[in-house]
Amino acid sequence: MPPDRPPQTADRRRGLAWSFAAALGSALFVIPWKLANEAGSPDHSVLILLGAAAVANSMLVVGQRIAEGTLRIRNPGFDLAVAALLAVFTLAGNLASARASQDLSPAMLNVLLRAEVMLVALLAWMLLGERVERRFWLGATTAMVGLFILQETSGGTSLRGLLGAGTGMALAAAVCFSGLSVVTRHFIHRIDPVLVNALRLWVAVALWFPFHALPRPGEIPVPQILWAVLAAMMGPFASRLCLMLSARDVEARTTTLANLTSPLMTLPLGWLLLSDLPGTQQLLGGAIMIAGIAIPLLPRPRRA
Repeated sequence: MPPDRPPQTADRRRGLAWSFAAALGSALFVIPWKLANEAGSPDHSVLILLGAAAVANSMLVVGQRIAEGTLRIRNPGFDLAVAALLAVFTLAGNLASARASQDLSPAMLNVLLRAEVMLVALLAWMLLGERVERRFWLGATTAMVGLFILQETSGGTSLRGLLGAGTGMALAAAVCFSGLSVVTRHFIHRIDPVLVNALRLWVAVALWFPFHALPRPGEIPVPQILWAVLAAMMGPFASRLCLMLSARDVEARTTTLANLTSPLMTLPLGWLLLSDLPGTQQLLGGAIMIAGIAIPLLPRPRRA
């Protein structure tokens, strides 16, 4: 791992700009993603999502190479290997989030996906040997309390409701997306982010076919295609690419902290476009969960 050095002010501002752009893309992704999965099969939505994002990212790679005046790829074998690993997490995460979006509101889904902040720290501790401070466990406990309150049932919040299919799928997606972040953090200075993002999407598309039947002509509704393409531009293309670029200039916890603004952006969007505003119990649980996630990321007070 490269040594931990504080980035220069200009680089830090650039990294924060990419981080907040990623948060905006993540917020804009959730609503068309929910509409796409309501219009047709989630499996088909994932195929359209990954394929559209792969095409868009490939066009960006070509444009980048034309601007540089060369088609040469520095380390194609290594980039492809990293992209293949990222593709596995990409396909699994998007399949899980597609199923979760059928049972959860956009705001709740986005809040649950933000558990990625804690999971990234935990996976980095287990796989990369990064030290986890005690306040991380305090934040994790607080966030789990928020997750428990987040479940709103007629008879109160029960353990069975907490472990519902939608919540479980959302957390499974968060684990997969955390794997994306950890792998990216480990290899970011050895890869071309734009090229690797394109390769991972194409590999994810290829991995879709062994597990699913090819859609028949006319089987996928046009609204599903349109919503899934729009979601692709916001999420796996723009948002994930912004996250990868931000990792060059700011530490990972700063990137994930900025990304916590995504659920707040989703709330007004869900209300305006879907008339879907979470209830008081959901808002309270979401606020507690976000507070818990933020605890490990707050800077330590300086000693005199």
